[in-house]
Amino acid sequence: NLTSLGMIFSGTSGAGTFTFTPVSGTAVTSGSVTINAGAATRLVVTGSATQTAGASNSITITAKDASGNTVTTYTGSKNLTFSGATSSTAPVTTPKVTNTAAADIAFGSTTALTFASGTVTTNMKLYNVESAVVAVTDGSISAAGADRLTVAVSASTMTKLAVSLTSPQTNGTAFTGTNTLTAQDAYGNTVTGFNASTNNVTVTNSLGGTVSGLGSGGTNVLNQAGDFTSGVANLTTDGFIYTGTSGAGTFTFTPVSGTAVTSSSVTINAGAATRLVVTGSATQTAGASNSITITAKDASGNTVSTYTG
Repeated sequence: NLTSLGMIFSGTSGAGTFTFTPVSGTAVTSGSVTINAGAATRLVVTGSATQTAGASNSITITAKDASGNTVTTYTGSKNLTFSGATSSTAPVTTPKVTNTAAADIAFGSTTALTFASGTVTTNMKLYNVESAVVAVTDGSISAAGADRLTVAVSASTMTKLAVSLTSPQTNGTAFTGTNTLTAQDAYGNTVTGFNASTNNVTVTNSLGGTVSGLGSGGTNVLNQAGDFTSGVANLTTDGFIYTGTSGAGTFTFTPVSGTAVTSSSVTINAGAATRLVVTGSATQTAGASNSITITAKDASGNTVSTYTG
């Protein structure tokens, strides 16, 4: 009585036969026996292993038994929760999965998907450049280990710039500290392939002075392929210089294609004293006093307040 003995088959489901072979005597093979999948024990996520930030990735979730057979009885609407991908930073945009009602639902929230014969296909959108390992659970069974989908997310096309300038700086002298300009996509990911020779970036300022030391010829334009390395321009290394009226002001970086960015306020201090300026009354009577002022100024005419003592 094979039932009482507890005969069990584990493996690929389908129709097959069983052969019983004695040590002595003739073997016998059964008629065809259909083996159905067992109970669903895990979910498996499949789809493209690469995608661009913000683009759709068609993914399939399949319910499987312990032997890897698709459980066709796993059907109807299931409340799934996705995880394993992070939000982009600028702006913060959470990864999403499209539910049965065609609405995009954020990772970490319940996403209702309707299964047929153990599978469902939908769209997933990831926004942060990373190697995401996408998992899913229905609260009882999950995708874990190799059942998850690993996706390499790459930046989309460049749409904007991000700038960081150190304050204060000195008039007529190359900027010091960390001063960077970064090419970004719509979600704040660095566009590593950005090329300033095909998308020039012009720098202007609110102080009325001039910017130099950049690009070809030391102008106020970043226009060389080497100005950006992996999507980031090191303005300190490039030799960014402001010359003009000292004070607090901002710098605006405008690409030919894409959105311009304006820095936070940067204080420009006077440069080194290069001359003395004498002022006073242009007329006086012989032997009378004339009040005069001597002022130390830099090459741009800014008063050098550090010239003291």
